[in-house]
This record gives sequence, structure tokens and C-alpha cells, in this order.
Amino acid sequence: MSHELGRKQISLTVFENEPTARMAEQRLQQEGIPCVVRSLRGGPGLWGSTYNIPHDLLVNEEDEMRARDILDVPPQEIEERERAARDPSEKPQSMPFWMLTLVIVTVLAIAVVVGSRATT
Repeated sequence: MSHELGRKQISLTVFENEPTARMAEQRLQQEGIPCVVRSLRGGPGLWGSTYNIPHDLLVNEEDEMRARDILDVPPQEIEERERAARDPSEKPQSMPFWMLTLVIVTVLAIAVVVGSRATT
């Protein structure tokens, strides 16, 4: 999707993973609506895979309502209201357990290396 003069791109919705975002992208492109999928938490060079991280679907502002109708996505205000009604204590996502484990193992490995060098 090229960013032409005077066209503003907006976030239509955020998908939980790349495959669902790509399916929505294909559906919109079949209907002639240009769109772009973008990873929200780093890309392939950062985590190795973007498969299981949230992806944003961007469309041109003038295509928003048509795209929402095609994908059956309610306006963002309604989405936010429904999300708050489901879980009013919704907390921001924390670091995944595997990532926390990796950080702890790395710190311990560095401590062992530094400790062994200090004793020799």
C-alpha cells in the first residue's frame, strides 16, 4: 500500500497473531481495499519470528468503514467499551515467562563467568 499525498493510514484493528492478520489483509485486498499488516512488538530480526505477536492492520482512512463492514469489525470506541466491560481490571501484558527465564539464565551465566575469572 503506497502512502499517497493526502491519504492518511489508520489502524483498523489489532490481531493477536500474524496468520489472522494476514487472512484479514487478503480478504480486504480481494475487495480492492489496499492495506498493510505491521508487527507491533519487533520484527523477525528482533525475536526471530513474528508469528505469535500482535499485528496491526492499517487501511486508508477513506476505506475504514467499508473495511470494517467486510471484516465485521466494530468501530474502535465500541471495541474498547466491550473490552472494558469484559475485564475492567485488564492489566498491560507482562514479559512472557520464557523471556523472563532466558534473562535469568543469561544473568546467572554472566555471574558464573565473572566469578570464575575473579578466582583465577
